[in-house]
Amino acid sequence: MIADTIVARSRGRDIGPIGTASRVITGAIALAVPVAVSGVEWWDVAAALVVLPAITTGATRAVAALDLTDDRRGGVCSAQACLLIAVALASAFGLGAVAPVDADVAFWGWLGSSLLLGAAYGYGGCEVLAFPNALTGRRDRIGCLLFTPIDAAEARRGNRR
Repeated sequence: MIADTIVARSRGRDIGPIGTASRVITGAIALAVPVAVSGVEWWDVAAALVVLPAITTGATRAVAALDLTDDRRGGVCSAQACLLIAVALASAFGLGAVAPVDADVAFWGWLGSSLLLGAAYGYGGCEVLAFPNALTGRRDRIGCLLFTPIDAAEARRGNRR
């Protein structure tokens, strides 16, 4: 079940100052660029901060139940991370098809907000679990292509705070 496919982490900061800064910078860019290009409406914010986090929270349990073990738990990337990002992306574009939501702004708003939440929490896993972990009080973790190598290098150097 979930314990077999997603590694639970202990409380405290999983990331050091470089991991935190990289998430803040990337999150700010993910938020700013689509808003600067397309603008933002209240429904885009609602989709990014309410609907997509709710969908990814539910999808986390469903994806874990699929038992997509690939012997890379906590590794650089995982099947779970890719599937959860695909679910969020499909959900954003699905919302854009049935509601006046700008799918690009909603998706990047969710992703940027997740990165900022992860930086604030000190969460060292893939940003797709930042909202689900905050909402459920868990500390599940799956690998992230961009940030796992940064976090691993900081951990080897003892830079966690």
